[in-house]
Amino acid sequence: MIDYKQYNLKEFKLFIQKILDKKYKGKLIYSEIKDKIDVILKNETSRLSALSFFKTLLIINEDLDKSCKAFFKGHPAFILKTLQQNSNKLDNLFSPLLNSKAELSKACAIKETRLSELFQKRFDELYAYEAFGLSIAVGINPSKLFEYFYGDGERPIIGLPSSSDEK
Repeated sequence: MIDYKQYNLKEFKLFIQKILDKKYKGKLIYSEIKDKIDVILKNETSRLSALSFFKTLLIINEDLDKSCKAFFKGHPAFILKTLQQNSNKLDNLFSPLLNSKAELSKACAIKETRLSELFQKRFDELYAYEAFGLSIAVGINPSKLFEYFYGDGERPIIGLPSSSDEK
């Protein structure tokens, strides 16, 4: 499936440090922001949680979609085949509802057993790379999924990107 070590806490800290240095180095607020990030990441395991990923990017005021594209570069997720539009309107309407967990597992690059665990009340243990994979699989911008799960975002409509979404 996926090598989580490519998207782990250590790599994320390096990624965030580069952003901090670029945006805040030499500014009075640098230490304050760094301390806030350290508090968020303090209890993380080597696998970075989706919640900490989201909170950290909010603190440094980074674009979530652009950051996801940069940090998760090379992630093997792909959009579910049933979400690809065709000329059959009936198929387009109901296909998003007909995916199996096995299909979703392949598309988002999460092992089927792990995906089942997440669906069975282990959602609070969702890792950042898993949230990213899910967003790609269901055809929405990562920011919409992260904001829905951890912010005040509305429930995204699966397979129907809004006009503001990047293609």
